[in-house]
Amino acid sequence: MGKKYIVEFDREGCIGAAACIAVCPDNWEMQDDGKPNLLRREIDEDELEANKQAVEACPVNVIKIFDKETRERII
Repeated sequence: MGKKYIVEFDREGCIGAAACIAVCPDNWEMQDDGKPNLLRREIDEDELEANKQAVEACPVNVIKIFDKETRERII
């Protein structure tokens, strides 16, 4: 069994740039209010890279990823 990660998203701080959706559409979708929705808070190792790209693409830094087991911040 591979590692698990937790994606944290501060939706209130989000400005609706949708960069996360552009780079990681499998885990993000746009909502009617113009802000994205995180589809899965817990992700597998094979989803990590795409979600890391979402973190890096976010212009307001409202997405963070943590190792589920250690709670160490990955990005």
